[in-house]
This record gives sequence, structure tokens and C-alpha cells, in this order.
Amino acid sequence: MMGRWDAWRRVAQVCQPVLGLASALVVVAMMQAGSSTVVVGGVVLAAVTLHLALHIAGRRGIRAFAVASSAMVVLAVVPMPGWSTGVLLPSAGCFLLVSWRVTTTAAPPRPRLALATGVIGVVLAESLAITRLADATAAGLQLLEAAVLLVIVVGVWLAARHTRVRREESEADEGVRLAAARLAERANIRRDLHDAIGHSLALMVAQAEAARIGIRDDATRQAIRHIADTGREALADLRAMLRVLDAAPSGTAIVPTLDALPSLVEAASTPLHVVNLVEKGPRGVLTSDAELALVRVAQEGITNTLRHLEAPVAVKVRLTWSATAATLEVGDDGGAGRRSSADAGSGLISLAERVSAAGGAFDVERNTEGWCLRATVPARISPTAGATQ
Repeated sequence: MMGRWDAWRRVAQVCQPVLGLASALVVVAMMQAGSSTVVVGGVVLAAVTLHLALHIAGRRGIRAFAVASSAMVVLAVVPMPGWSTGVLLPSAGCFLLVSWRVTTTAAPPRPRLALATGVIGVVLAESLAITRLADATAAGLQLLEAAVLLVIVVGVWLAARHTRVRREESEADEGVRLAAARLAERANIRRDLHDAIGHSLALMVAQAEAARIGIRDDATRQAIRHIADTGREALADLRAMLRVLDAAPSGTAIVPTLDALPSLVEAASTPLHVVNLVEKGPRGVLTSDAELALVRVAQEGITNTLRHLEAPVAVKVRLTWSATAATLEVGDDGGAGRRSSADAGSGLISLAERVSAAGGAFDVERNTEGWCLRATVPARISPTAGATQ
């Protein structure tokens, strides 16, 4: 993206003095040909405006295009010596560069509006020029000029459009590669947790059970059994969190959607961890950012509960739809108490940022039983969507 922006800027920096000097020579020729002061002044004003528009196009493309279009209208209506039109002034090339910038960067439908403006401008300029001519030969040349200008305007737009498509495809491919890298990193983390910590916990439990067999003192046997039971609970918690990591959709659907919630809930459920999903209201339509934000809130809420609360624990994931919003809540019942070693959880800040970026609101509150994460994002109701109660 930055490389293409730098290339366009370099071209603009080169064209500014070159087109300006060429236009100055044209103005001198017009003065020598006897053009009126008003005509010359109009051409000079239009040329300066075009160069100003090109100067600001890098930061304010739409405004620059509007300014450049106004200058081209002036060149279209100002009579020029001979049969040609003012749109052939060298500084008019600034309009093409501004149009390129809009086509490659502006949101739809502005690129198509830029093309329409250019085509209409050519038709307007050549039509006005033809009405000022009486010679049939000159009129034929004017039509030829119109055809050439249309080819240039459309050709520049198509080239800019092709550049934009290639850039978007490149960015999409890069996004896929980054997503694949994140999934690979997730898989590596899961494997390391399973192979290292999981194996150590299982070995600890086995050794504790073996040690308990050879000890006759009841108090010592009870203490060792407690160690083994604690190890089993820790191992169950670890496996539950690993299943949460595995719950993201597979295949080509790299970005999780709300359809992943049932599998996410099912994967996190164990005899000691009861996780339920309740969805109310007709499912609406969300942006991809908003949908991903809700899935991440559910995932983080479930994971935090498994990590911070002693089993047994119950978690309820509630998704509520209204005409304008979707609200996802992840609440727990407090379990058997908090683990003494539990930290505050650093994922909540990133969750709040993700939800805010999707145009929603995020908050964490303490209720009578435990904690509740709540995220609300904008939504619109789909008339074909069914309701899940």
C-alpha cells in the first residue's frame, strides 16, 4: 500500500513542474495569438486550481477531485484559439492524476462517479467547442479529439481500477497468510501446553497415586490423595481450555462466526464445567468485525471462567437480538471460589478495543453470583432470518 502511494506521489511531484511549464508556454502562445485578458485569466486560474488539487489529492482525494472538476469546467467553456478546447491544456493532466487517486483509494461508488464525471466533462467540452465552429472539417477534427479524450479518460480509469483490484487481492492474500500464521501459532501453543504441562500433570497424578499405595499413615494418605485430586482437576481444566482453543471453525472459514458458538460451548463443557448457550430473538445481520467481536467475547469469557474459578462452575452464554443491536453476555455463578493464583486477565482490554472498533460497547460487571462480560454491537434484522429461542 505504502509503495504504491509513494509511486503515485513521485509521479505527481514530477508532473507538477512539467505540466505547469508546458501550460505556461501555452498561455504565452495564447497571448501572442490575441486572446483576451479574460480568456487568458480564466485559463491561468484553471491551471493553478488543477495544480492545487493535485497537491492536496494525496490527503483529501474527494475534495481534490471536486476542485479539479470545477477547473476542468472552466477550461471546457473558455474559448481557445483555433478549433481545439481548453481541456487539452497540459495542466489538465492533473485531473487524470487526481482521478487515478480517487479510483484507487476512495470507497465505492466514488470511483465510478469519477469515471462518469470525466466522460461527461469530455462530452460537455467537445459539444461546446463544436457549437462555436462553422467549418465542417474542423467539426470532424473536434469529434476525433472527443474520441481520443474519451479513450484516455476511460483508459486511465481502467488502469487505476486494475491497480486497485491487484492491491486488494494482494492485501487479501496477506490477510489469509497472517490468519494462517495465527492459527499455526495457536496450534503450537496448544501442542506445547498439552505435551509439556499436560504430561507433567498426568505424571504428577500417577506418582501421587503410586505413593499413596505404599503409605499406611491415614493422614499422609489423605494428603497425597488430595494432591492427586487437585492434579486431576487441574488437568481437566487444562483440557477444557485446550478444547476452547480448538473450537474455532476449520477449513476455509478462518474468521470465526456466530455459528461457532455452539461448538465453542460444547467443547468447554465437562461434568464439572456446565456451559449453556441461549439465543433469543430473530438473528440479525452483523458486520464481520462485529460478529468476530462477539465470538471473541464468548471465547474469552469462557476461558477466563475455566482459568480463574474453582470447579464445579456454571457458565451461561446469552445472545439477545433486537431491531438495532445484538448483545452477548457471558456470566458465571462464581463456582466454588476463585483460585488463589488467578490473575486479572489481560484479554479484557483487547476485547474492549475490538468491540469499540466494531461500533459497540463493552463492559464487565459483578452480579450477585459471579462476573458477567457484556458486549453490544449494532445489528439490523434480516427479514428471512428465523428466531432461536
